Amino acid sequence: MHKAVFLTACCILLGSVAGAQAVKTSWHPIQPETTYFKTMGDFNLHSHYRVEINGRPVVGARSLTDLNALHQQLRSGYQDGEDGVSRTRPGKHMPGKLVLTKDWSNTLEWYTWRKAVIDGKTDRRSISIIFHDDAGTEVGRMNFYNCWPVKHVMPEMNAKSSGHASETMELNYDSVDWRGK
Repeated sequence: MHKAVFLTACCILLGSVAGAQAVKTSWHPIQPETTYFKTMGDFNLHSHYRVEINGRPVVGARSLTDLNALHQQLRSGYQDGEDGVSRTRPGKHMPGKLVLTKDWSNTLEWYTWRKAVIDGKTDRRSISIIFHDDAGTEVGRMNFYNCWPVKHVMPEMNAKSSGHASETMELNYDSVDWRGK
């Protein structure tokens, strides 16, 4: 089986699709006409999204991580029946957190937003993440309300790296609204 995989890779690298198909059919029980060998296209790929802050697009949005939504858990102290299990119940909704990273473009927009919070003027904004399918049409949306910056990470400078400089903003939000198709 390892020999067939190696031969398939060699045929593909050398541009011989017919040879690769012949090798595939010789060792694998699933025929190449099935969808096993074809990519079906995920309708919500993690790279098909755009970000907006107060309706304005964030140019160069690179990643969105740490999407957290927490709920306080309360121990109620009651037992339901004689099973000996203490139950819990939901308490207050706790603010969520998200981390947005974008290419650094030498603008002061994120810095001034964070500076306003430091100066005591909490500027709360709405952030939308819009998901697209392969054709580019909107298939879903996450709206985060009353967002404000908790942390702003400035771009790192490294002369040995050829990558893009990026800046990161950690944001708290009060509520989220998810809209699908």
